[in-house]
Formats: sequence, C-alpha cells, structure tokens
Amino acid sequence: MEIKKIGVLGAGTMGAGIAQVAAEAGFSVILVDIETAIIEKALKGIKKAWKKAVEKGKLDEGEMQKREGNLATGSSMADFKDCDVVIEAIVEKIEVKKVVFKELDGICPEHTILASNTSALSITEIAAATGRPDRVVGMHFFNPVPVMKLVEVIPGAETSEAVSSAIVELCKKLKKEPVLAREFPGFIVNRILVPYITETCSENPAP
Repeated sequence: MEIKKIGVLGAGTMGAGIAQVAAEAGFSVILVDIETAIIEKALKGIKKAWKKAVEKGKLDEGEMQKREGNLATGSSMADFKDCDVVIEAIVEKIEVKKVVFKELDGICPEHTILASNTSALSITEIAAATGRPDRVVGMHFFNPVPVMKLVEVIPGAETSEAVSSAIVELCKKLKKEPVLAREFPGFIVNRILVPYITETCSENPAP
C-alpha cells in the first residue's frame, strides 16, 4: 500500500520525535494531542532542531520550509480521518490504549494501519479492541527518535504479513533500521536490557 499521510497521537517526547522524522522524510504529518501546551512545546522543539541544522549548514532554508509545510497539528482524533497510518505514542497503559484504538478504528478509513509505539504491551490485546486486528501492529521507536536508528516492528497474532511489510518499508523511508520482533514481554531490546539493569543494580546497591 502507498503511504502518504501519517498521523501521530501524543506530542510528548516520543510522539514529537516520530512526527519530526516523518516530516523530514517528506510525508504529510498530523501531530495530535489534547493538550495545547504540549503541542506548542513539541512544535517549538522540532522547529528549533531544524533551525539549528540550517545554522550549521546541514540544511538549507528551502528544505526547512518544506518540512514545516509537511507538519500540521490538531487536538482531536477526528483529524486522523484521512491518514494512511496512525502511530500512537501515549501513556503506557493497556486499558487506555484499548480505548484509544477502539476510537481510532471508528474514525480512520478501512485501509489505515494503526500502530502502537508501546515498548512492552501486547499488540494482540490492543488489536482486539478494534474491528481490524489484521491492520494493527507495534512500531517501537527509541529515544531520542531523530537520533536512534532502530525500530522494532511487532506483529500481533492477527497482523497480516502485508501490514508488517508495509511498516518495515515505512521505517526504511524514515531512515530507520527495522527489526521484526516476536510478541513477548519487552520485545527484543527491553527483554535484553531490563535483566542487565536489574543485575547491575543488585551488584551495585545504593549506599
């Protein structure tokens, strides 16, 4: 499928970063958050990064203006009504995500892929809240998104191969390095990282 417009739900650190790299890659992007102050902060940070790149000679003025034109903001999930992909980057609580995905399912066209930036929650369970579990997938970016190359692509039990492949290709267009991960707690990176951190803390207890 052809992906032209990307929606990002949640304008915190992760959502802002995802919106930034998508706009940089030439996609039409709509960044949505219910908090106006959070949207304004995200937009200010993104534009500051681009302006700094211009000042350093890494980006020309015309390209910066093009990127700014690619990025729009909104305060309602209804703004996702014409998106090809919506990437959710909100609070890491399964019940909240299920409510959100159910609402997105009712707003977005049938072809829209619904992706979650969750770092550990069940994609299958999130997908079950929708009427399109075959078009729900995990798309786990790492912080800071503009710098970190890795993206874990996590299919749920009913995610179609076509959807997984489309998200892998999207990651490549975002200049990221996608890796397919099986659906288990923590996926790949967190599954490796958490035990390491736990062991380190036990070996070096706080004084």
